[in-house]
Amino acid sequence: MNSAVEHGSIDAKKSNIATIFEKFWFIIPEYQRSYVWETDNINDLLDDLWYAYENKSDSEYFLGSLVLRDLNNNSYKEYEVLDGQQRLTTLFMLLSVIRDTSNNQDLLDTYSDMLFQKKNVFKGIPERVRILYKIRDSVESFISESLIKKDGTKNTDFLKEKLNEDNTSIKNMANAIITMRKFFEEKVDSEVELFAQFLAMKVIFIYVSTDNREDAFRLFTILNNRGIPLTSADILKSINIGEIESDSKKYARVWEDIEGELGDEFDRFLSFVRTILVKEKARVNLLEEFEENVYKKGKLSKGIETIKYIQNYKSVYDNLILFKDNQLSNDFKNLITIMLIGLPSDDWIPSLMYYYNKFGRKDLTQFLKKLEYKFVGDWILQFTSTQRIENMNKILKQIELAASTNEVLGDTELFFVEKSALRDILNKNIYGRRFARYILLKYEYLESDNTVHLADYKTISVEHILPQSPKASSNWAEGFDLEQRQFWTHKLANLVLISKRKNASLSNLDFEQKREKYLEKRIDVFAGSKVFILTADKWTPTVLETRQKKMLDLLINN
Repeated sequence: MNSAVEHGSIDAKKSNIATIFEKFWFIIPEYQRSYVWETDNINDLLDDLWYAYENKSDSEYFLGSLVLRDLNNNSYKEYEVLDGQQRLTTLFMLLSVIRDTSNNQDLLDTYSDMLFQKKNVFKGIPERVRILYKIRDSVESFISESLIKKDGTKNTDFLKEKLNEDNTSIKNMANAIITMRKFFEEKVDSEVELFAQFLAMKVIFIYVSTDNREDAFRLFTILNNRGIPLTSADILKSINIGEIESDSKKYARVWEDIEGELGDEFDRFLSFVRTILVKEKARVNLLEEFEENVYKKGKLSKGIETIKYIQNYKSVYDNLILFKDNQLSNDFKNLITIMLIGLPSDDWIPSLMYYYNKFGRKDLTQFLKKLEYKFVGDWILQFTSTQRIENMNKILKQIELAASTNEVLGDTELFFVEKSALRDILNKNIYGRRFARYILLKYEYLESDNTVHLADYKTISVEHILPQSPKASSNWAEGFDLEQRQFWTHKLANLVLISKRKNASLSNLDFEQKREKYLEKRIDVFAGSKVFILTADKWTPTVLETRQKKMLDLLINN
């Protein structure tokens, strides 16, 4: 099944998880970053793997690449991990969780063998964990307690305690295990066993090894030419630092500081910079975009100019998105906050960064409001992702041409949204639509006096006032006939945001009881809705009609 490509000391092969975790031993060196995957990263991987198992179980699933340095240990196939440690560590935890989820003894034995080697004094075999993390404080003891020990991933109290750890790796690994266990709790045992077979036999890594660390750049280049995805930032760094004859260490430090601050978002940030430079949708990977559309077209020179350009836009990003510009208005900050919380993508960020870099704070909040309205309008009106990006690029191009802010803000065609069509959609049932939570956030923002910062909310749920399925004995049945309930239940006017997960026992309460609960701080209905709810004596079709018109007028006209 394996095919090898030899380039001197560089070797590229394909292998499934079972082989990699049975035959190889991995060392995560001191210079590697901490484990940084968070809940969304874990859930995305699990969803993708489960979808592949359910729909394409006979096909191989490519998980990515590992870049390894062969340590030439005669006793073990021992490798230093140069690239891929986040995925490798995640797989390591996933094997442990599946082991502890199943009662199948063969599965338990097989997965245990993939995690660690048992000690056998009669064969001279030492105990050994599959992945060794060098100089990571107490990571090794955490792994021993939670991953190597049978049923260690079930120790909920221990894992929850570790969520408060100062050690980034331990905190994120504990969260990853909890997230994985929650995912598999909803699966039946027989399905988990079949998934475990798929994971071991059909999930594939490309691993590329070299016995010389200095070959890393050459290896990256070969991999990129073969179309194997690697971190574009690593390659761009090598290209640009390699162009600098003096002060290379200084500029390498600038790059590394930016990368360290942004973490996994660094590649995404570089894509913002690329968009500002190119002002067209990306058609190839980030590295090729820089080579073909930035460097070859003379938009930037490799080396110091590129690094200074990136450094400048990192400062712009910090000022706008992290609010390090202390003269930004609360109005601006709150709108940015809800956009970051609720929008389906961040394709609007390059336009904002480019405007700020050119015009500073002049008319900045006015520009942001127009940008947000256009982006959200296109989204709700079901423009494709490509169309939305193209409209953002048109804004970038106009900023480039404009000599003043008026030439941007006064371009009505640039920010045009068909308000009547937008109103028609928002006037229909919106519960369950992707944009529902954002529209309610926007309403809260518009009702706000901009003294409350929505960033404090860790969980945001959409709640019905009139319940979806009220009991026949409740007061709701008296106030709404069946037709009225069907008409109003999922309308904008009947929905509010709460800062907790939805609670079925709360949902079906009569209005007076529900209003009392909303007064309690632990429920914390968002301010704009709370004011209206608390001043309403009843919740009736007439009240809803008034609220619907008020909300739509506010949303459509702002």
